[in-house]
Amino acid sequence: MEGGRAAPLLHGTLEAVINDAALPAIYTVCTHRVYVTISLGTTTMAETTREKNPTWNQTFRILCAHPAETEVVVTVRTTFWVVGRARIPASRLLGHGQPPCDGTSFSLLAGAALGKGLCDGQFGGLHDGVTFPQRHNCGVVLYQDAHHRRGFAPPLLDGQGRGLRARRLWEDIYAAIDGAKHIIYITGWAFNHSVVLVQDPDTERPDAVGVELGELLKRKADEGVAVRLMLWDDESSLPLIRNPGLMRTHDEDSFTYFAQTRVVCRRFPRLHHNFPTVFAHHQKTISVDSPRRLDGDSGREIVSFVGGLDLYDGRYDTEEHSLFRNLDAGEFYQVSIAGAGRRHGGPREPWHDVHCRLTGSAAYDVLANFEQRWTKQSDPSLLLPRDAFPGFQAPAGEVAEGEEDDWNVQVFRSIDGLSSTRLPEQRTAEHSIHEAYVSAIRRAERFIYIENQYFLGGSSLWEGDRGSGCENLVPAEIALKIAAKIRAGERFAAYVVVPMWPEGRTMAMMYSVVGEAIREKGIKEHPREYLSFFCLAKREPRPPEGEHLPARNRRFMIYVHSKLMIVDDEYLLMGSANVNQRSMDGGRDTEIAHTGAVRDAFRQPEGPACARELNDVGDAAWRSYSGEAAADMAGVHLVSYPVAVSPDGRLHDGGSFPDTKAPVKGKRHWWFPPVFTT
Repeated sequence: MEGGRAAPLLHGTLEAVINDAALPAIYTVCTHRVYVTISLGTTTMAETTREKNPTWNQTFRILCAHPAETEVVVTVRTTFWVVGRARIPASRLLGHGQPPCDGTSFSLLAGAALGKGLCDGQFGGLHDGVTFPQRHNCGVVLYQDAHHRRGFAPPLLDGQGRGLRARRLWEDIYAAIDGAKHIIYITGWAFNHSVVLVQDPDTERPDAVGVELGELLKRKADEGVAVRLMLWDDESSLPLIRNPGLMRTHDEDSFTYFAQTRVVCRRFPRLHHNFPTVFAHHQKTISVDSPRRLDGDSGREIVSFVGGLDLYDGRYDTEEHSLFRNLDAGEFYQVSIAGAGRRHGGPREPWHDVHCRLTGSAAYDVLANFEQRWTKQSDPSLLLPRDAFPGFQAPAGEVAEGEEDDWNVQVFRSIDGLSSTRLPEQRTAEHSIHEAYVSAIRRAERFIYIENQYFLGGSSLWEGDRGSGCENLVPAEIALKIAAKIRAGERFAAYVVVPMWPEGRTMAMMYSVVGEAIREKGIKEHPREYLSFFCLAKREPRPPEGEHLPARNRRFMIYVHSKLMIVDDEYLLMGSANVNQRSMDGGRDTEIAHTGAVRDAFRQPEGPACARELNDVGDAAWRSYSGEAAADMAGVHLVSYPVAVSPDGRLHDGGSFPDTKAPVKGKRHWWFPPVFTT
């Protein structure tokens, strides 16, 4: 097994084949269905289908990065009883003189975590445990934030060496919805019909300025377009007592707003066997019909948008991420400071996110995901049949010359059979987002860049709280990849951008793994030359009169809501999945986008010069952000995450985040169960 620690690890892929079960006589008359679970320690990693005749012949590939003392537990169950259980120490699978366990009912085989690279042209996407295969000849447009000012022109080149032209996401969404002739299908975690997509008067669509999204959708429905909204039902929102719900997603408001219109709005709870009200539908997709991209073709095709941005309060922002200068423009959104508002002088909560537009076969996969979810939880007759118009059924694979690059695209999901009519064969759930992250990290050769709203995981390698259930492997895999590269004498770097929030024990675990590899190798380098954490922040000078603390200090974090990973400038993952257990369970040179300048060292992000320069930029920006004087940060938003890392990889207490009492290292809530937060 490959490992990043001196202690042996079960690190790789555990292949488990579940054949059948010979039940004791007492269970043969049982009317309950029988199934098998496979756990690593206390965390269930795989589950068979539930059968009256206990024959499955199912194969599972379980990703592992666990200590050797972990037990692999195979349990035969019914709804109410445990029929039988086998415990296999992980050390037995590490080749320590004993073969893997092989019985009449199941077999286990451990494989090492070996990366094959992403740049050799042979990576064909994931094949096992996925609903949608990798598609070729797709068009992709990438977006940063909901809007850009006219003069925004990042000094970057695309894959063909052309200057990168920044696109305006919400204006493109408005144009796509306005141009639809047949369908508009929207999913969302949160939705506000009062959102205005086009707010900037300097636009190519002056007719769209100030138009509310709800009015646009009602107009399209009145034109005969099938407008379908599939929103998460926050079951804590209770309109009878005017309770907006814990998450304030406007699901009840939207349902009421569209109730007497031709727009069909449905609210779907996130069903769960054990916790029926605390999990959410987090997908954010839009699928519409659009003119085909090929010149001279009068047909239609599907265009889909997917990413991190809901059509919701506070999401409209630009690359400037203003705190105080636009308090009267659009809606005011601030949920991180109690009592904040216009009358206190702000600040608003700046919002950073990424999104993309898909054309080609992958756009139809996003559409199919909508149809599968709608069919599972609502009336399928409300969906337009696939033969309703030409181009609704047959994917368009070509990319028009001069348009977007030729991309290979694969749509991944975290979803189960309670929410979708179609899953990978013989599976009760699809975890392909998590598997895609881990697969890409294991294949990485040079660098990894991540932006994510949460960065929690690898709890099996934490020093404490190992039973928190936060078992997604992304942080552990990154740390182990860096450790393996250090031991091999190869350069590698990872850059992680998160909000200015505590990330539990994850960061400490990662730096511990990296620090240990540096000590073993006997090199005089600092862990931050291999692993760097950053936040985004803004500070504006000229404080107004007033006693509100954030207004006096004129600073606030830029909320990172992105779900983005770039590997070796060859592979990009983008969507609505956060790097924490709740989501994982069921462009080029992006790393320089927030530094305000392009430097030569950035062109080799795996090198120590790039890591040092980025850390220098981040450290200087943090001093400006956290200092007494409200200084202008000169367009630099990238600040170092405020923890001190020693050369041996230990984290030291960083105190509290500015203007708050929140400890940088965080702490476990005294009563909130981990399943709700991880």
